[in-house]
Amino acid sequence: MDARQTIHIGPLLDDMKINRTHIGIFILCFVTLFVDGMDFAAMIVAAPSILRDWQLDPKAIGTIFGAGNLGMLTGALIFGRLGDIYGRRNCIIGGVLAYSLPALATTFANSFEHLLILRFLTCIGIGGVLPLVISLITEGAPKRLRGSSVLLAQIGYSLGPGTIGAVAALLIPRAGWPSIFIVVGTIGLLLSVLLYFILPESVRFLALKKPQSDELRQTLRRLAPDVAVGPQTQFILDAEPAKARVALADLFQGRLATITPLLWAIYFTEALTFITLASWIPVLVERGGASPAHASLAFAYAGFCGLAAQLLLARVIDSLGWLATLAAVIITTLALLSLSMADLTTTMVVSLIVIAMSFAVAAHNSLNGLVASFYPTAIRSNGVGLASGAGRVGAIVGPIIGGHLMSELSLGGMSIAMAIPYIVTAILCLIFYALRARPVSGANERAPAQEHTPA
Repeated sequence: MDARQTIHIGPLLDDMKINRTHIGIFILCFVTLFVDGMDFAAMIVAAPSILRDWQLDPKAIGTIFGAGNLGMLTGALIFGRLGDIYGRRNCIIGGVLAYSLPALATTFANSFEHLLILRFLTCIGIGGVLPLVISLITEGAPKRLRGSSVLLAQIGYSLGPGTIGAVAALLIPRAGWPSIFIVVGTIGLLLSVLLYFILPESVRFLALKKPQSDELRQTLRRLAPDVAVGPQTQFILDAEPAKARVALADLFQGRLATITPLLWAIYFTEALTFITLASWIPVLVERGGASPAHASLAFAYAGFCGLAAQLLLARVIDSLGWLATLAAVIITTLALLSLSMADLTTTMVVSLIVIAMSFAVAAHNSLNGLVASFYPTAIRSNGVGLASGAGRVGAIVGPIIGGHLMSELSLGGMSIAMAIPYIVTAILCLIFYALRARPVSGANERAPAQEHTPA
């Protein structure tokens, strides 16, 4: 290709063959999400030891979990905006530093207030990294592999909690709970250095923001070594189809007047229990008679088994739709209710909690793709985004309520309390299954306008 020619970035990246640079970027993103997941779970596996060492009421830990989820919501909003201004690469590195430094500082926390503030700050970085990494993968992967690349990278995030649970089982009995935060904080700092030296910026972002930069030319040469890029080459960034301006009222027109509130309800009730269960697994296992080391291992087992449940659900969800999610919710509910039975052995308690958490993870991660099908193209982004926001509210409130309940209820009572929102979720899944076969009316489908932006 003549160096004086114009290169259309969009079609070039969409049809590009995979090479070592693509694989390297994917591995870096996978590792970044893996470490992100480890940092997210660090407080969960440390919680039982903190409760004992500081003689805290479970309500206090529940408040810390709630502050963490609020921090994740804050981080997603802040870093999402910064990523569009300063680039995905820079903000990913900044996000990793933003959770690594407070994680290390947590080892010096000596009061509940310090722990609360540091958890909020840590989770700002944790919440900010995930959407940036997904954006970087999406913008760099060939079109035919875009969806699978994102899904495979997110497996790293699922593996992180299981790994830190196994590490905690070895370290906490020997070195105490601060050792976990030393591990995740140090790994995060090392990762930020690695990313600084070898993670490239998104070519699409560079073509939009720095179209004549040497950084764009060098990165494109690595991604497409067979394409001639010279100092006079001009770049065109083919924009995504233009989106229609959408009013909030569009989400409540016609049948959507019923569907949208139901979607918000299912996101809220599902997240209410899912995040509570994920946050309190080690404490619940200890209440079932397990040692602190076994409680951490149970959390690790739940993480790895959750990965298997996700892969199982992925094989059937395209054909079964809401029935697949419903099945996962029912299995989770039955496992939680079974925990209320008398005379359970420790092994039975651990097994039931692992089963409940595994299928809870699968149900949780299945929602976005299913929910999207209920909205027309013109309002799909707003519809899914606001439904996810309802889930985040549940994620903030759930662990706080769970902390109060943990102070008052036994393991059996707590498991019944957590099962109630899932029973509601199951009923809502049945309603959505009944509605899914009918056409959604009341929202306008608009043909997107194709356009391109000179870079």
